[in-house]
Amino acid sequence: MKLSKILGAAAVAALALMAFASTASATTIETNGVTKAGAVTFDWSLSGSTEWETTAGAFLNTCSSGTWAWTTAVWSGTTVSGSVSTLSSSNCTHEKVVVNSKGSLSIERIGTTTNGTVRSSGASVTVPVTVFGSVVSTTCTTSNTDLGTLNGTASGASSITINAILTCSGLAPSAKWTGVVTGTGFSSGVVA
Repeated sequence: MKLSKILGAAAVAALALMAFASTASATTIETNGVTKAGAVTFDWSLSGSTEWETTAGAFLNTCSSGTWAWTTAVWSGTTVSGSVSTLSSSNCTHEKVVVNSKGSLSIERIGTTTNGTVRSSGASVTVPVTVFGSVVSTTCTTSNTDLGTLNGTASGASSITINAILTCSGLAPSAKWTGVVTGTGFSSGVVA
């Protein structure tokens, strides 16, 4: 094979590799229209109610109050992530949801939008359920579990739409968790 053909093939391979490498997208947190280059703390409040049901559709619990706070430790990369400092649900149909461990959150940008996929790892909650007049419970955990979508905004309150399937033990082997939490006093999103 001639040297020119070898060099040509090598150049094409290098260009293809560069094109593939450039498709990786970075995720960076933005709050109130400003891209952040350091740790950011987010406070969220439940909007309306959050509902728990089995994946077969049987009702487990509904809570009308709740808070969620986390601080980013990694604020730019494939995902932004950090530890959850507050996680609570109260004013529930049965008893309040008990938080055994808060875990961590990560957000990965969706395409070229300011929205992101929110995932949780290391969280554990016990959801009380009343069955035939007796309170029983199911404990649910997360392990890189897709919780839902950060609905990013440049102004106004951003929100997270929760639509998650959690692995559980006890009464239900899995549970669907739905609801919306809204940012308290800030707008946020993810950018490249």
